[in-house]
Amino acid sequence: MSKSFWIALIAAFVVINEILVDWVLAISVGDFGVAEGFSEVTRYLTVDSLLFAAGFRVIPYGALLLVGLTTSLKRSVPGKLALWFALLAIAAIHFSGYWGMQHSLYTPAHTSSTSALALIFVPIHAAWIGALTGGAVLMGAKLGIRLFKR
Repeated sequence: MSKSFWIALIAAFVVINEILVDWVLAISVGDFGVAEGFSEVTRYLTVDSLLFAAGFRVIPYGALLLVGLTTSLKRSVPGKLALWFALLAIAAIHFSGYWGMQHSLYTPAHTSSTSALALIFVPIHAAWIGALTGGAVLMGAKLGIRLFKR
């Protein structure tokens, strides 16, 4: 496996979080400028809150890291493809889940008192969706290779 996958995995873990999504929402939905949106989003930001959310986000990314390091998937083309698609699925679920959690903050819609639970449940859903995506891509790639060899 090339270094680019491991760099992408770490970058996705660090960058795709509730703060980035909140900032994108502030700019795209909340009509804030880039600087004003950043100020608005980071107004109550603390290291503790970042670490708290990262503790849950590490579940799917850590699982993918362990699968990538301890299995033979990194040595085959179908395995590499499965790992990349699992990473994309995990990142997409995080982005869309955090988007849904915070979208109502920038619209007249009512914000649920339980929306903060998404910090816990989005990574849990990302883990199983990433696993299913990786498994489906692995099986599809292996089937495709078998069909093309005939």
